[in-house]
Amino acid sequence: MPPPYGAAVVDFAEALTKAVDSSGLSLERIQHHLAARGMQVSLSTLSYWRRGRSRPERPESLKVVAALEDLLDLGEGFLTDRLGDKRPRGRWVGQAMSLEDMWDSRATDLGEVMARIDREQPAASRYLSVKDRQVVGPDRREVEMRCTGVVEALEDGVDRFLAIQLADATDIGIASIEAGPPCRLGRVRSEETTGFLVAEILFDRMLRAGETALVDYVVRMKPGADSEVCDRRFLRPVGDYVLQIDFHPDAVPTRCYRFTRPSLQEPETTVNELWIGNTGSTHIHVRNSKPGIYGVRWEWE
Repeated sequence: MPPPYGAAVVDFAEALTKAVDSSGLSLERIQHHLAARGMQVSLSTLSYWRRGRSRPERPESLKVVAALEDLLDLGEGFLTDRLGDKRPRGRWVGQAMSLEDMWDSRATDLGEVMARIDREQPAASRYLSVKDRQVVGPDRREVEMRCTGVVEALEDGVDRFLAIQLADATDIGIASIEAGPPCRLGRVRSEETTGFLVAEILFDRMLRAGETALVDYVVRMKPGADSEVCDRRFLRPVGDYVLQIDFHPDAVPTRCYRFTRPSLQEPETTVNELWIGNTGSTHIHVRNSKPGIYGVRWEWE
């Protein structure tokens, strides 16, 4: 029999929140029970579902929802029926994207690493502007990525955000990270098995909604092969984005292309060839961008 509050609840996030609260189980215990059933889901993913920041859509996620219905004694279809229509694909959307949109099957791995830093996800924030500068060395391998930008708080109480880096399959190790003033480095978690590095970038003060902070950090890579692509993945819209690639004079590619991708479920779009200047540098500049993936790829031969 459905819970007594069921008839009044039409939203998936609200239904899940009330069911969890009524069960008396913590998210950690729920995660443990799901793991016992052979289902791996991160604490951050469960938290996102409860707070409405993302919702389950992939087949694996929907199996977890069905297991939650049984675990929380909700009745078959109680949560699933409240998911509504699937979000539109193949077009830009104005709302925040989920980890699954940007990281596909690796979203669970990323969520696990994020949860080890903070079981309750950091308050919402977004880049108003950001510049990434990637340096490629004489051996055609990545050297470092420097990020500078302006971050806006979307709610009160924001004092940090998470920087994410994923090692390539050919990298010999996880990247390292350093932060410069006015921000500083907080907790850092990395996993050799998944290739993810997640680090807290701490602001110099607590922000209220609408206030901004400056960020400056450097990621130093440990590449094991020639680099071929560099991209940035935005879960929320960004006002102004610049990606600059500086190639060493002894390692200038023959061609460079810019590309855009709404999510990992969609193909690349806006593929244009880029000019490589006589200093061995190229860049892309994006204004008022939607959530998605923006990057540059190149060819050595």
